[in-house]
Amino acid sequence: MELKQALGRRIKTLRELRGLTQNDLAAELDRSLDAVSMIERGKNWPSVPTIERLAAALKVSTTELFDDLGTAGPANGQDLVVVARELLTKLGQAELEVAVATLEALARKSSSSEVRPARTPA
Repeated sequence: MELKQALGRRIKTLRELRGLTQNDLAAELDRSLDAVSMIERGKNWPSVPTIERLAAALKVSTTELFDDLGTAGPANGQDLVVVARELLTKLGQAELEVAVATLEALARKSSSSEVRPARTPA
């Protein structure tokens, strides 16, 4: 996935998680609805001042806008890294420990299935 498209998907996912419409975000940024739409669709790259305003409007750091960008595959058009982070922040300590243990088990399963040689029938 192209970097502009990945950033657009991240912005759209964050906007939706915050309950904002494109109109709301455009007003926060002092930009047009079309400008926000073009950024979210990966057609335009936002300027540095717009990136800073985006981060503030979406309540994330500029680092979070770009961290692990493009590493999450599409699922209903959402950025899975962002969705996972958002969900993790809502957990208490006990639930967070269960989530981490579950993720560790999934990572072990995934890495073992990638390394496992294919069996040939006897």
